[in-house]
Amino acid sequence: MLSRRGTIALAAALVTAVPAGTFGVVAVSTYVGSGTAWLLGLVVGVAWIVGSVRLLGPVGCWVAIVSVALWGGAIGEVVSARDAVILDARGVTVTARVAEVHDHPQDKHPNSTYDLVGELGLPIPNGTVYGNLHAHAVGDRLLIRYDPEGVAAAAAPGDIDFSKDLAIAGALEAVLMAIVGGLGVAVVRNGRPRRVPFRRGTVIGQG
Repeated sequence: MLSRRGTIALAAALVTAVPAGTFGVVAVSTYVGSGTAWLLGLVVGVAWIVGSVRLLGPVGCWVAIVSVALWGGAIGEVVSARDAVILDARGVTVTARVAEVHDHPQDKHPNSTYDLVGELGLPIPNGTVYGNLHAHAVGDRLLIRYDPEGVAAAAAPGDIDFSKDLAIAGALEAVLMAIVGGLGVAVVRNGRPRRVPFRRGTVIGQG
């Protein structure tokens, strides 16, 4: 059982890990590579789950599942915001041609991915874009902006929105930090929440 000081320290560490882990994973993916970033994300995610269980007991498992899902969404939005900055700074706008179409009708939100090439048939770095299912066919031409170094994903100029992506990421992180901070305060004041709020063998609704 954690002491009061240990509980406060653990809750503070979990709150701080939200922005640190998010921007750390994105920075690693930018400057080192996506493989190392995935490994770092896995380590941070496992550490988050262990810390949540240590702080909250068995209830921490459920909190950790929700938290990791929100964190993953925040990382995705920060990556989009990073890509928007890169495309704005050094991106090149060209008319590309759809070379291959990959349909995903089984997804929750059916969509397609489109592999793009330049007008001369040369590959476009990181030139796969997402769109509605069957929105384009092989041979269609699209106006896109791409990163010559291949770090940022190509996108249609109208889809590049740094402020929107960063605002969504900030909102997700604020919610996650508030949840963890609030639960930490509750644990300091009242102790860990019980796994089952009634005794075993009790029949709910029995008089």
